[in-house]
Amino acid sequence: MELETKIVENYLTKKKYNYGILSSVAFLLTSLILSHLYWRHDLGFRELLLASPVRVHDNSEYWRLFSSAMIHADLSHFLSNSLFLSIMGYFVASSYGWIAFPIVTFLMGGITNFIVINSSIQDIGILGASGMVYWLWGFWLILYFCIERQVSINRRFMKIFAVSLMVLVPTSYDPNTSYYAHGIGLLLGVLTGFTHFLFNKNYFRSFERREIIIPEIDDYPEDDFDDNPPLYYQ
Repeated sequence: MELETKIVENYLTKKKYNYGILSSVAFLLTSLILSHLYWRHDLGFRELLLASPVRVHDNSEYWRLFSSAMIHADLSHFLSNSLFLSIMGYFVASSYGWIAFPIVTFLMGGITNFIVINSSIQDIGILGASGMVYWLWGFWLILYFCIERQVSINRRFMKIFAVSLMVLVPTSYDPNTSYYAHGIGLLLGVLTGFTHFLFNKNYFRSFERREIIIPEIDDYPEDDFDDNPPLYYQ
């Protein structure tokens, strides 16, 4: 009889890096400082940080793609993004390192803004970290699905669907919110995470630890006892 095994530990069982909180706090403080400079009309930074099609393309000011991802319209806008930005930033940095967060996260914020601006038919200003927040969610969820193999595929799908429904799907419509940027950030997160997994699949799998499942005595078929009764030694 062939013994079965089950996975009891994997790459996500324990955090790999200890600077998750530091990375998250530093990123939020940087965003808050830049947002404060944007709010202060008298300092002259307001027009240097905001991104729009005319400012970016016509004036070749491409840094705005990245600076606009770090600023917010007001304090309530900052606080609405800071919760999940800090939580997901912590998890991503703790599990996948500082390159994933904040480096790649910051770059993806700029790429998201670039796609949104190039898709816009109006000269509108865009700002906020929502694209990065949704990138972090997409990155984390797809890697969870690929790594957490001790959970069945159906249960993984259900968990991801439930989280997406509760957290990622808006409950109300706001005309000033770029839901397109949310979708682009999420899609880029999924693509980036899946690519990361494909290139490092063997590395992630190396953290899996399996245990042998010992069947109970009642699990043996009755026919086996008739032909080959169990032997007991004294």
